[in-house]
Amino acid sequence: MFGKKRKIAQEETAAPAAEENKSEQTAAEELSPDTEREEFEEFKKQKKLLEIKRLLKMIDHTLLKQTATRSEIRKLCDEAVEYGFCSVCVQPVYVADCFNFLKNAPAVKIACVVGFPMGENVTATKVFETKRALADGADEIDMVACISAIKNGNFSYVKREIKKVVAAAKGKPVKVILETSLLTQNEMVKAAVCARDAGAAFVKTSTGYFGEGAKAEDVKLLKQTVQGSCLVKASGGIRSAEQFRAMVNAGADRIGTSAGKEIAEEIRKS
Repeated sequence: MFGKKRKIAQEETAAPAAEENKSEQTAAEELSPDTEREEFEEFKKQKKLLEIKRLLKMIDHTLLKQTATRSEIRKLCDEAVEYGFCSVCVQPVYVADCFNFLKNAPAVKIACVVGFPMGENVTATKVFETKRALADGADEIDMVACISAIKNGNFSYVKREIKKVVAAAKGKPVKVILETSLLTQNEMVKAAVCARDAGAAFVKTSTGYFGEGAKAEDVKLLKQTVQGSCLVKASGGIRSAEQFRAMVNAGADRIGTSAGKEIAEEIRKS
């Protein structure tokens, strides 16, 4: 009798489990190849969107021409917000305006050039420009190294000047523009070492005002030279998605370009 009751209990316990297994099997059968394909396509789409977002976040959206108007600077800021760029890069006179335009978009940084474009200001001037830029709301400083000091082989001056600008920036990232197209490879390497050892956050190829601008081989050389102690920014003449990708593949961590919107559209469509 007890055996019979035990058997009935076992059957009652097994019934819900069997029903549950049957439901799972039915659900699995209902997951058709079309559904699996759709889920995979959605996965690929989301992965692509994340990659596009990552690439666009590498862009410093730049407007440095002396004829730039306030309305153009506002447009620059609006585009940086729309496309999710890392920063806007502007002349000192427009830092305060950018701070106002971007007050509701803290994710977009404000980069200000210092000693731009020739780099031949005395150190005290570059230090003052840096302090003033920060007071106006800058988050990053893109300083031009003293090219004449590099050409003269006075690397102690180059390093000392960068160190003073880094100190004036009080922890804000400093990108040191080397104007690589005006330098020999040996000068480029020595100047990059100065920037690295002086505490710069980035070494940067060019202003875009002189020579050829950014070249992939120069980006590779800078990347090898700094050995991860600082980052590399490519800038100057980068106007297409193809050029953008070439710089990224060469090792650039940030891209400075005045064609950010056009590059972003190309990347989205590719």
